[in-house]
Amino acid sequence: MAVHSHHHRGQSGITYLSAAAARVEADKRDTATVQKIINEVLSSPSIQGENGATMTFAKETRDLLIECCVEFITMLSSEANEIAEKDAKKTIACEHITKALEELGFADYVPELVAVADQFKNSQVAQSRERKQTKIEQSGMSNEELIKAQEELFRSAGEKYNSVPS
Repeated sequence: MAVHSHHHRGQSGITYLSAAAARVEADKRDTATVQKIINEVLSSPSIQGENGATMTFAKETRDLLIECCVEFITMLSSEANEIAEKDAKKTIACEHITKALEELGFADYVPELVAVADQFKNSQVAQSRERKQTKIEQSGMSNEELIKAQEELFRSAGEKYNSVPS
């Protein structure tokens, strides 16, 4: 990325350099993330050679693949962002990504994306349940003791609410 030190759209040179530096850092993170994914895919059993050897990319090929992946993610994110803005949403949701894929001509990817999103959502719910269950178990209290403590908290909160002057 070329970094220009002259003023850009009224920004000072320092601000513009800071923005450019932030973009370079973001590009490095994107590249590192894609590199990690490539390494995981290449080391998976379905990609290994006949004798179990892990496949590798030539450096130029790997760099080209990373550049293409980052460009695809950038293009998809940009399209999804525009769709979210049209819907007057401040957060890009799964439906914005699926619509962006369709509009960019990648509708074939939508079913797999939805399946992975559902898997992720279900794993998050399961993890949340596990954390809640663990907190209850870690309390060392019986169900009766927990109910009694909850009732005391409700009573205390009710007293505080009712004692506040209106």
